[in-house]
Amino acid sequence: MVIRKIMNNNVVFVRDQKKRELILVGSGIGFKMKPGMKVDESKIEKTFVICKSTEQKRLVELLQKISVNDFKIADYIIKYAEASLGTKLNENIYITLTDHIVFAIERAKKGMNISNALLWEIKQFYAQEYEIGKHAIAFIKKITGVELPPDEAGFIALHIVNARSDREIEEIEATAKIISSALKIITFHYAYELDKESLNYNRFVVHMKYFIGRVFDGNMLNDDDPVFCEMIKKQYTKAYECAQKIGVLVQEQYKKKVTMNEIIYLAIHIQRITASVEK
Repeated sequence: MVIRKIMNNNVVFVRDQKKRELILVGSGIGFKMKPGMKVDESKIEKTFVICKSTEQKRLVELLQKISVNDFKIADYIIKYAEASLGTKLNENIYITLTDHIVFAIERAKKGMNISNALLWEIKQFYAQEYEIGKHAIAFIKKITGVELPPDEAGFIALHIVNARSDREIEEIEATAKIISSALKIITFHYAYELDKESLNYNRFVVHMKYFIGRVFDGNMLNDDDPVFCEMIKKQYTKAYECAQKIGVLVQEQYKKKVTMNEIIYLAIHIQRITASVEK
């Protein structure tokens, strides 16, 4: 690969054999190099294939203002997350998470910590990602000596969820809020404390995540089966009434009308997690 442009000692632009524009990151990869020279491939630590000009601009701006050590911290956390979750994350996380970590460290050094209003919800509904976030802040302390507050584990978790699902952070936050509110509605509706360790509870949370995803995508279930719907309304009357309350919540707060089929399937899941309630 031939160097087209040198950004700094640790970042260069190249064009590969397929004529793709790449950004290479590595300690000293651009040191004493000039455009037209072949890159030392042994120094490549990360390769970015940039398709969108907006992403390229954001990445270039980020790489210009951070050190290679900052990048290595984020790279370690991302690779650890991928190994823990058993999946590849969207490459855009190298921009969003690295940027977040750099500023989080700067804020912590100045004593300017930001509280995470959704920390409880993140712990409950994105437990895997939150554990990765905890590991991340421990790793950051080990490498930099800077101790980030527990709230930052939640923020890091949100970035991982975003990169895992390709959904916007705002939508992920809304998902956590809706699930939390839905569980409160069920608790008050039945005057019953739900078993957070039960399989049906976890199934309900998973169902809610997919349900909210369909709501925001505008792709809700619409194939109404009148006979099936009436059967559920009659057999699971209390669960159906509870599901309707959740539907109203979504409509009032997010201006999204929930279809009858979605209400019916919510009712079925509510019936499952409240089945042990005495009638």
